[in-house]
Amino acid sequence: RVGRDLQGQPFYVDADPATLTWSPRTISVILPCAEEREYAFKTVKSVFENTPRDVLHEIIVVDDGSNPPLAETHLNAEVQKRYNTKVLRHESTIGLIGAKKTGGDAATGDISVFFDCHVAPVPGWHKAFIRLIGENYRRLVVPQITALDIDTWMQQGSGGGMAKCYLTWDADFKWFDSDDMYVAVISGGLLGMSRRWWFETGGYDEKMLGWGGENLDQSLRMWLCGGEIVAASDSYVAHMWRTGDRRTFARYWHVGDSGKNRARA
Repeated sequence: RVGRDLQGQPFYVDADPATLTWSPRTISVILPCAEEREYAFKTVKSVFENTPRDVLHEIIVVDDGSNPPLAETHLNAEVQKRYNTKVLRHESTIGLIGAKKTGGDAATGDISVFFDCHVAPVPGWHKAFIRLIGENYRRLVVPQITALDIDTWMQQGSGGGMAKCYLTWDADFKWFDSDDMYVAVISGGLLGMSRRWWFETGGYDEKMLGWGGENLDQSLRMWLCGGEIVAASDSYVAHMWRTGDRRTFARYWHVGDSGKNRARA
């Protein structure tokens, strides 16, 4: 099947797999943040320390309206220089989706990886992203998502994790597991794709506000545009889950409507 890309050029949806292989070398890590303060710093530090220098092209923090700005508090010029980080800023909060869009458009590494601003990747996490996306530049890769100990900022326990979801009739998603590597629907914000595929598929929907529903949009884009989603069984990223501990409460200002976002998807 031949379609057209966003620039109007011919695009082969069912492309020969041999034409999709390449050799990526570098990764840009994008972190959308708003009012996460010390968690933003800990996430930046963890990404930097757990990713080889020759692989980590840059860390891009998108400060989505924090007041005062993160660059004036926890991510000052000294921190940015030390941890290979650049801070982009929205003067007012537009939401997680818009922040990801800003970061993805600005990234210049071969692969763009999106994490939440409260994670700790486990050493070696990057290897599967480079391998799997190198086999097919149209792949979206998700890691195994494990639990983060917010006191040590390290993964709780060893192994385990979740990566796969499926779409429900009410435009929501639920977790599941299977024996193969393919993923029907991603859960949310921990994922990676080639920079080329980001631009070919248009990134995130500019008219989605806040957060919620972007995972459905991205999943449908991947499968309908000739791509695929796979889980990296040997890549682990510890994520801070919302628990009864007040320290894990969401700090993002609520904007937009996730119901409308899901309807757009």
